[in-house]
Amino acid sequence: MTAAATSAAPLDLETMRACADRLLAPHAESPSPEKLETLTLQLRGHIMLALPEVEAAAAALPADDVARACAVFCAAEARLRLNAEPGRSLSARIAHTQRLARSVHTLCAHYESEDHECPTAPERAAYLRMLQHYPACPPCRAVDVNGEAIGGCEAGDRLYEEYRRARRGPAAPPETAESVARGVAPDAPETAQAQQQAPYQRRTRR
Repeated sequence: MTAAATSAAPLDLETMRACADRLLAPHAESPSPEKLETLTLQLRGHIMLALPEVEAAAAALPADDVARACAVFCAAEARLRLNAEPGRSLSARIAHTQRLARSVHTLCAHYESEDHECPTAPERAAYLRMLQHYPACPPCRAVDVNGEAIGGCEAGDRLYEEYRRARRGPAAPPETAESVARGVAPDAPETAQAQQQAPYQRRTRR
C-alpha cells in the first residue's frame, strides 16, 4: 500500500522486516527466553501498527479484487495470531513468535504494494476461490427475512468443502464407528480462524 493511501506516518518496513528476520532468516539463532520475550513484544507492536493501515487500504480496493481478498485474509490471520496464547515450553513460544514474524512480513508486503498477492498455499488459494465465487453467485447470496442463507449452489458447497479440507491438511482423520453409522466422514472442529474467515456457513444438504 502506498503511504499516500494512509493518514498515519509511513511504516518503517526495513525495521519491521529486520525484526522478523531475527527469527526467520535461514541461519537465525534461537533467542534466549529474555530476548524472545522482547522480540515477541516488538513483533506484536509492528503488527498492531500495520493492521489498520493494511485493512484501510484493502477496503479501498474493488470488492472482487484478489489482492483485496488476500490482504483481508492475511490481516485476519495476523489478528488471530495476536490473540493466540503461546505454549509454556520455549520451543512452543519460539514457534508462536515465528508465526508473528511471518505475519509481519506479509503485512509489510501488502502495505508496500496494493496489488500484492501472497503465494497460493492450499488454504489461502481455496479461501480466495470461495471468496471470489460467492459475491457473483445469486443463489449463494440469497437470504431470508432474518438474514439466514437459503440458497443452494453445488459450486459454492464444493468450494467450501475444498476450503475445509485445505484447513485440515492432507491427512484425513480415520472413520469412527459413529461416523460410519451416520454415513458421514468425521470433521475436525471448526477453529476460531475458520469461523471468522468463512464468509458463509455450510448449508444443509437436502
